[in-house]
Amino acid sequence: MKDYFSQHFILPKVENKKDYLRRGFAIFSVATIALFIQFLLYLLRSTYMEEMTIGCGFYYLLSAFSHAASFTLVLYLLLYVPLVFFRKCYKIGLWLLSIFYFLLLLLGYVNGEVFKIYKFHINGFVIHLLFGKGASEIFVFSNTLIIGCIVIAFFSILLFGLLIFVCLRHYKRISKHIKWFVSAIFVSLLLSHFIHAYAAATNITNIQDVSVCLPQFYPLTANELMMRMGIINKNNLYVKNIGGGNLNYPLHPIQVEKNKYSKKNIIFLYIDSWNYRTLSNEITPNIMKMARKSSVFTNHLSSSNGTRGSIFGSFFSISSTYWNNFESSGIQPVFVNTLLKEGYQVQAFPSANLIDPPFYRMVFGNIKDLNTETTGETPFDRDNKLTENYLNYLDKQDVSSDKPFFSFLFYDLAHAISIPDAYNKRFQPACSYADYLDLSNSMNAAPFFNLYKNCVYHIDLLVGQVLNKLEKKGLLENTIIVITGDHGQEFNENRLNYWGHGSNYSDAQIKVPFIFYQPGRKAGFYTYRTSHYDIVPTIMSQCLGVKNAPADYSMGYSLFSKSQLPYHLVGDDLDYAFIFDNMIYEKKPSGQVVLTNRTLRPLKKGYVNSKQLLDAIKLKNRFLK
Repeated sequence: MKDYFSQHFILPKVENKKDYLRRGFAIFSVATIALFIQFLLYLLRSTYMEEMTIGCGFYYLLSAFSHAASFTLVLYLLLYVPLVFFRKCYKIGLWLLSIFYFLLLLLGYVNGEVFKIYKFHINGFVIHLLFGKGASEIFVFSNTLIIGCIVIAFFSILLFGLLIFVCLRHYKRISKHIKWFVSAIFVSLLLSHFIHAYAAATNITNIQDVSVCLPQFYPLTANELMMRMGIINKNNLYVKNIGGGNLNYPLHPIQVEKNKYSKKNIIFLYIDSWNYRTLSNEITPNIMKMARKSSVFTNHLSSSNGTRGSIFGSFFSISSTYWNNFESSGIQPVFVNTLLKEGYQVQAFPSANLIDPPFYRMVFGNIKDLNTETTGETPFDRDNKLTENYLNYLDKQDVSSDKPFFSFLFYDLAHAISIPDAYNKRFQPACSYADYLDLSNSMNAAPFFNLYKNCVYHIDLLVGQVLNKLEKKGLLENTIIVITGDHGQEFNENRLNYWGHGSNYSDAQIKVPFIFYQPGRKAGFYTYRTSHYDIVPTIMSQCLGVKNAPADYSMGYSLFSKSQLPYHLVGDDLDYAFIFDNMIYEKKPSGQVVLTNRTLRPLKKGYVNSKQLLDAIKLKNRFLK
């Protein structure tokens, strides 16, 4: 009996470092497999199973296995291997490794529950949901639930302890397969990233979609390399693959009430990187002249602090946190599709090209003979040329025509902050060029800002030519005009050494001028918050006769509705923020959450209201299945 007990329940003694390493490797192997199983459950319990294929399933198995190993291997190398070389510390390393693997698996389980409910992986949001104001209204923990959790935790510890014991008891058997196990990890890692790179280049939707199920997983894309190697052909790059994937957009089919409105021409006139302080009689006299006939919104926020997310938000009317979903599915904006169904001529007049970011296929994928670029060596040249091209286009438009047009004009000079010396004289003193290496928190921003104002002033002259042509041809009486910026441009307004855009979500980078001209509507100024999400619902409901509620296809409301949400979503899938009246709640790519006021000064975490945050998360996920 004693021999049986010692044979099966007493751990064998270990004398050399090689066997120490093998013991740790046995635990590493079992923890990897356990985490891999959890990652499989993430997929099995998600809606991505609806689009599963054999190839997609094979890719996910490889990715889940290698990704699980990446988590467990780091702990093995950091917590265990160094202590093996100190004999007296070996047992400490064993305890540390076991405890941290248990915590990792526990975190993996909790993360799976979070992903199932909220469709994102665990991050600072969850902590704030649990401990923020109003958390008790969301999470109600009954005594039965608490006891159940304690029981589950107890048996989980027993089960994990048993696994550790088996590993330590039979480590020699397990370690015989070290080479095969390590080889499997390495091959899975290479194959999974290669498959994703190929899928991204050829737009295989389901493979790109299921990658979302893995936390902190950033698979490889290598379109140019694959073309150079001859693996894919340029003609097959970005093949449109129409399919909803995990999207539910729009929520209901778009219905148009015929003949409710006379079809008006629509012009989107965008200025890249437009600082809201430059909308004035002094800097933009032509635009201000138009503003006096229009509705001016003085508290208008972009959908992002960069061009990609801003233009996406303007046309799709939802956040660019959905960018990857739409890019892989090929689904076009309901706004542009509605224009086409209603017989509109749709055309773009961009200064910077529409190839990168790929708006030509994301936003205008159904437009034949789309202008994707404008000739010219500099932004100054291209802005002038696009204006010339558009004036020629307007000459061909007949005011009595029954075929309305939609035009998207996109000026780039304010983004470039570069203008010939002959045009850099109105606002002085002005820098002759944008010296970004000289920018600092202590410098006088006025000369740099004057250079920028001279650029905006020139754009205003070009816009004035367009507006004058519209008036001269009598088109103003039948044309809706939106004049705004894609996003803002900061000149250290917050005194934190931020310049340009793309670095924070303060008003300096997301607040933009916004002018909405609609024939027959009384001019006026509006001070309540509006956003780029509100543009499409306004035009769809009031100009195109769309009967659907904005919530079917948008995160916004009509510009003229004061019932706005208490929060505004900005950013992309990796870095986004909810902006409240006096707070910016930003989720960093790492998962960390940062709370500041609207001028980027840190706030205490107690400011977060859990119930309001949960509502904001539901808004963010509204168009996911």
